[in-house]
Amino acid sequence: MRALLLGTLLVIGLIPRATAQLAVGPIPITSSINGIPFTVSVTSWITVSSVGDETTVDVRIFADLIDLQKKFSDVLDSFKRSARNCSLGADGQNPVVSFRSGSLWPRNDQLIMFVRGDIDIWSCSVGPQKSAVRWEKTKVSFLTLKLPVRRTWRNVKRNMDGTQPFHGTLLVSLVEKDGANVALRNTEPNLRLDGEPTFATNANLSLAKADMNEKVSKTLRSAIDLTKLKDVLPKELQKFNMTIKSARFRDRGGHAIAEINLTGKASSVTTTSLLQQIGAGL
Repeated sequence: MRALLLGTLLVIGLIPRATAQLAVGPIPITSSINGIPFTVSVTSWITVSSVGDETTVDVRIFADLIDLQKKFSDVLDSFKRSARNCSLGADGQNPVVSFRSGSLWPRNDQLIMFVRGDIDIWSCSVGPQKSAVRWEKTKVSFLTLKLPVRRTWRNVKRNMDGTQPFHGTLLVSLVEKDGANVALRNTEPNLRLDGEPTFATNANLSLAKADMNEKVSKTLRSAIDLTKLKDVLPKELQKFNMTIKSARFRDRGGHAIAEINLTGKASSVTTTSLLQQIGAGL
């Protein structure tokens, strides 16, 4: 049925100065982050017009992120604390960032995230040097023998010194990139410490900002997967070599929407060939 409607659109597109539109969807696309599934509901509007010997197809894609908004706090919490090795820095501290809760909302043509989390401060101490003889397999010529080897090491002990809670916000924009992709443009997170800043340093706050950027970007890239979004379009449209005109976030009654606008052009010869392919598939 959809192929028939698309064929009708393309026929109209062959008529000089004619215009027609077809709506497709909503179609659910399910993804997951750290085992937490969420569904993006995708609706697209296809407009076909003809001027002279050229047919133009414009596509507007709306990806509704409301399910991700509802689960955003759980998604943030699913990112486990980073497993960092002990490193003896100048201040002897090893900060580890985690996020406890968060929310995601549209604001004009951006998304705003509100988050709460902790910076766990660990210190590392090195014990005395130890050594022991280990029997290890060693290849000697054509033989494999077990030979004694002396190994030395130092045990490193990790100590939890304290936790510094924080809260903050982050603004994210959706933009067109090189005509073939979309990209996220994050502002610098605005983070504030809760209570007395006993443990946190500027370096620790910078780490928290970087962690926030990374986790939010990973989540949104999973939700706004352009390949999956374009897959909901009739496959015949791929022959038009669609390029991205624009991309942005929108607010529809509190629903965060990723809007992506595509365009493609083809000669009447190419359009006629597409009609034949569609007809063969009916």
